Amino acid sequence: MNQVKELLAQKLSEKLDVEVSDEDIERPEPEHGDFAYPVMKAASQLGENPRKLAEELSEQLEEVDIVESVEVAGPGYLNFFLDRSVYGEEVVEGLESENFGVVQNDGSVLVEFSSPNIAKPMNVGHLRNNALGDSLRRILSFSGYDVTAENYIGDLGTQFGKVIYGHKNIDSNKNFEEEPIEYMLDIYVKFHELAEEDEEVEEEARAWAKKIEDGDDEAVRLWKKFREATLEYHKDEYDRLDIKFDRITGESKVFEEARELVESWVEEGKVERDDDGSIFYEFDDEEMPGVVLLKADGSTLYITRDLYNLKKRNEEGFDYNLYIVASEQELHFKQLFQVAEDMGIETEGSEHISYGMLQLPEGSMSTRKGLIIEQSEIFDKAVEMAEEKAEEEINRNLENAEAIGIGAVKYSNLSVSRKKDMEFNWDTALSFKGDSGPYLQYSNVRAKSILRKASSSGELGDDFDDAEYRLLKKLSEFPEKVEAAAEHREPAKIAHYLSELCEEFNGFYHECPVLDSGRESHRLKLVELFVDVTDKGLDLLGIQALEEM
Repeated sequence: MNQVKELLAQKLSEKLDVEVSDEDIERPEPEHGDFAYPVMKAASQLGENPRKLAEELSEQLEEVDIVESVEVAGPGYLNFFLDRSVYGEEVVEGLESENFGVVQNDGSVLVEFSSPNIAKPMNVGHLRNNALGDSLRRILSFSGYDVTAENYIGDLGTQFGKVIYGHKNIDSNKNFEEEPIEYMLDIYVKFHELAEEDEEVEEEARAWAKKIEDGDDEAVRLWKKFREATLEYHKDEYDRLDIKFDRITGESKVFEEARELVESWVEEGKVERDDDGSIFYEFDDEEMPGVVLLKADGSTLYITRDLYNLKKRNEEGFDYNLYIVASEQELHFKQLFQVAEDMGIETEGSEHISYGMLQLPEGSMSTRKGLIIEQSEIFDKAVEMAEEKAEEEINRNLENAEAIGIGAVKYSNLSVSRKKDMEFNWDTALSFKGDSGPYLQYSNVRAKSILRKASSSGELGDDFDDAEYRLLKKLSEFPEKVEAAAEHREPAKIAHYLSELCEEFNGFYHECPVLDSGRESHRLKLVELFVDVTDKGLDLLGIQALEEM
């Protein structure tokens, strides 16, 4: 637990007269102790021999109450072996507190994620974004932050002009009233087929897009119709995934203010119009490509609207402004933050939380050509495969295939470090026997089945055998894993930890009988702690913890 690391760091600082932080305290392999401190850095600062300094310190640190013994290893490692009974009490106290011992932070956080485009279904490209954004919302909130989750939808731009043009000029075998998303996707695809033969339709689509911003009655009426139908369609999918937003906004809510903001910079002499009336921003850094802030016809762009949004969120008082957006947009955010800084808009606390691309065995896709893999299709297939895998691997008919299939897809996306590209593997993602969502849920259910059979609750005793203590130590890591996940905006730290914890628990399960074992109360307490930690850990990943499978 962090309290123990802080205590050891404090005592080392006092003895060495050198600053030692809890981050300097390591968790070694079990045979080398419970915690360790490499003396080499401090010895270098003090001009001492690290091994000799470690030997001198070892005797002085054995007086700390929770420390049972200290050993010196290698060139100057201090390995601490704790009093297992005292440490057990510390762990229980932390994990049974309201926040599981997780340090609580101050500050308000805006988490922008999902952000689908109107007139299209969410596709596989949204899958990792939704999983990451929702998990970070949960992790940051659990870590004490006041979190606002915002779905900033893409509801302006030329693509909407294309849909309006298609609606007015292209025949479709789909019916808008019966299948609104399918209808809009169909005319969008057919528009691009038509545009390959007649370039003028692109100009007409741009004209319709401009009419939306200009407030043209017909354009706005059709735009609203398509927008509302898409939002309703997406709502069902968010409900299915248990994803919640505090507010749903969009580009259409800020484009007027965004235009006025850039126009004010022209009046102040900060930027200039080009001869065609557009506003192009060039950076002092020659390696940074310039960017258009306003089109010649006065239309806004993504970056224009993002600039106003950044200003708006600063005025709303958010301490952190997190954009969950794929790594493909790294240049966009570098340009956004640089323009903002040059124009006097505060960027401190604003972060692009980028993530790598997700590849499916089914291959790539193109919305323009109608080759699209919808997000809902992935979850449907996962649910179906969960039932098949359960029969094959654990010989069960699932009662919760929906929760297991969805959990499997979420876990596979969250367990890979977000900055890495990933390739989705159906077999490993849905397996009940490895590093997977179903494995975590199955381990959690297995522990709950023990508790249901017990006649009373558990209580830790004074002594631990090695298997019991290994499980206790792994449980004790939960708070620091959550804190690291919040600090680094990285749910994978919790996902990896839960996988390791479940592996440790299953080893304990096979090695240590719980009921009628002579150590029932003691071991029941460990099982209870495991259930509490995995219930909360799964929740932080947006995965449902089950009672039965």
